[in-house]
This record gives sequence, C-alpha cells and structure tokens, in this order.
Amino acid sequence: MRDDQVDNRPLPPAIVYKYVTAERIDVLRNACIRFTPPLNTNDIFEVRQTFDLLAGPQMQELFAHEAAAIDINATLVEVMKGTPFAGMSPVALKQFFETATGEDLATSLQGLFGTVLNDFVFPKMNSPKMIDDLLTKLGSDLICLSLTERFDSSPMWAHYASNSTGFVIAFETDNIFFRRGDAGERHGLQKITYFDGKIAEMMDDVYAALISKQQDWAYEREWRLYMKAEQASRTLSAGDDTIHLVVFPREAVQRVILGLRASGELEANMRSLLADQYPRAQLTRVQVDRGTASLTEIAMT
Repeated sequence: MRDDQVDNRPLPPAIVYKYVTAERIDVLRNACIRFTPPLNTNDIFEVRQTFDLLAGPQMQELFAHEAAAIDINATLVEVMKGTPFAGMSPVALKQFFETATGEDLATSLQGLFGTVLNDFVFPKMNSPKMIDDLLTKLGSDLICLSLTERFDSSPMWAHYASNSTGFVIAFETDNIFFRRGDAGERHGLQKITYFDGKIAEMMDDVYAALISKQQDWAYEREWRLYMKAEQASRTLSAGDDTIHLVVFPREAVQRVILGLRASGELEANMRSLLADQYPRAQLTRVQVDRGTASLTEIAMT
C-alpha cells in the first residue's frame, strides 16, 4: 500500500455506535461482541470485484522497482549453491557468463525477470480466478465488527435493533481497543467507501477496492474494526456457522441509548447492568421530533 494512502486514511469520529437487539443484552453483560467474516455479512455483494486489474500499471511499476533493487551478487551466490559453480565469486561468475554468451549477466537476469512477470505473473494475477480466490480468502480469513457514525438513523433502528425495541452502544474510539492500525496496519477502524462499478486497478484506491460497499448501503455510514479470525477471544460452532467472539474493554463504553419502543423490562435491566458493570456509562433514550422528522436523545433520570 502506498504511504500516501495510509497517511490519508480518514480518522474515525470520537464516538461510533453499535445497534443491538434487546435480547442481546448479554453483549454488555459479558463485554463480548461478535465479529463476522465479510463473506457472512447481510450484504450478499459484500465481497465483490471492485477493480478491473489486480496487477495494473501501478503494481507493475512497483514490481519493476523491486526487481531493479535486487542484489544480483547475493542472488548469484545463493543460486549457485550445490552446483559446480559454487564457491565462485560473483565477479568471476559474471565474467564467465559474459565470455560464454557475450552478454552482461545482470542485464540478462533483469530482462528474464521482466519477461517472467509480464508473460506469466501479471496475466495470472489479473485472471478472474486469481482475483476471485483473493477476495474469497480475504473475506473468510478476516473478521470485522460493523459500527456506524450515527445513533439517530431510523432505518438502522428498524433493521438492526428490532424496530427500535433494542438499544445502541456508544463506544469511544480513543480506547486502545479501536486504535490498532494507527501505524498503517490494515487492522483497525476503517471507513467504508460506497460506490458502484469498478476502479481501474486495485492500487488506484486500495481502501475503495477492498473496504467498500455499494451505494445502496450508504445510509449506514459504516466503520469497520478488522482483525484476523484467529485473534478472536472465543470461537463457537453453531451448525455450519462459526461464531467469533471478541472481548472489549468496559471502559470503552461511553453510554447506552434505548430505542423508542424499548420495554420497561429492558430499561430496568439496563439500569442495573450499567450501575454494576459500567458505572461511568450514561443511559439515554431516543425520542421522536415530528417537526423535523428526526430522532433526538434524552437523558434517563
């Protein structure tokens, strides 16, 4: 990934939100939340080909740069091990090659390397099967937690909090739990890019190519926390499904927001739970402002 792409990565908001159904109050009780492989999310086109070329001009230029930087002398010594030429110095090997062929060895090796890349490696990388295999592997080896910038989205309350009967957890993103990846790693909070169609090559915009959804999902304003599947705190089997659970720090929870239709039982249970395990977290509730057709938040006394 290019340095400029890492440096220009969007910074997350101070608070991100997770919509939860009422029956999953155990998420807070156990401070443990499910991470899902991208292949298993509710977007059937979550893992899709968003770029025409995996190895386009930018990646080919990168390979060419790396090839030019290869230490020919060290490579010769390594390749000749176990052959009759083992023990010859790189200078002697180059002289022998030039005497035998009339060509410069370093130039020939560079040309051979370029031929292999252009005739075999790049076409294979750009084949539909290679791209599909790459996306499938990324979609199954990684797990992610889906979060959002908004607590006041009516569609989100309907889709992810059982028609506003559930609740929203507000997480502070300055907690160490969310700050992995700040040094340019791929694991950490990543902003989802929304677009249809394709970009020319993956390296035109790596985040758009690999961390994106179609425009239909733009209302979610989603951020993702990624990690490798083997980093899950617990892994459970449920039929053919594998459930990855990750423990989060309780101090990362800033507040809990009850839905418009949250029951009195959920409110009572949430009050008790927060008082016992999240003493600094505030309990609030959304209410309807019909004049502005929006949801607002009020503190619970």
